[in-house]
Amino acid sequence: MFCLFFSWLVIPFRDNGHLTQNQIKFNKVQSSLRQVVERSIGLLKGRWRKLLYLDHLEVKFMVKLIMSACVLHNFCLILDDFDENYYLQGDDGDTNEGNDAYDHCRLTANDVRRDAEAKRNNLMNALN
Repeated sequence: MFCLFFSWLVIPFRDNGHLTQNQIKFNKVQSSLRQVVERSIGLLKGRWRKLLYLDHLEVKFMVKLIMSACVLHNFCLILDDFDENYYLQGDDGDTNEGNDAYDHCRLTANDVRRDAEAKRNNLMNALN
């Protein structure tokens, strides 16, 4: 499997049984925030069904479509138009993938890895 890692991608600390309390706390906070993001994406896909079929579009157009869906969704919220039925069936947003989801990928560019690790450590330290 081919994976790309970017300096903006913040992955959890790998739990090899020797994590510090700060690293454990970081992983928990990151996981809870990831779940919020996944539920938000599920909500957008439920309300704007076109977002379910983006795989055949150009990237620039996909970005504009997603941003437009967010703007329209916020506009609908201002008008108090919200329905729990917009959530997709069976999509609770918690995939519970854990750290094992990254085991098949290895960083190949040391400078990108170091930059990403430094950002992750700064975020972890900001939680204290």
